[in-house]
Amino acid sequence: MSDISTWPEGVIARYLTVAGATVDVIDKGEDTYWRYELVCRSCPETFDDSNEYEVRDRAQSHAESCRAMPRPQAGGR
Repeated sequence: MSDISTWPEGVIARYLTVAGATVDVIDKGEDTYWRYELVCRSCPETFDDSNEYEVRDRAQSHAESCRAMPRPQAGGR
């Protein structure tokens, strides 16, 4: 499992999934419509929007039900 105490650059919120992975809300820092992004670190779920709170709500909802196991670290066992 990845170190959940160290947040990747741009991550402004994290939600812990049922299986122990994270769902990150990322501020891409771009002045575009799709500024905020949801990325699940264990399944292919993603979502982009201009409304930070919409993305946060979706991230929390996804984390509450995602049961995909966290992806292994590169080179890890």
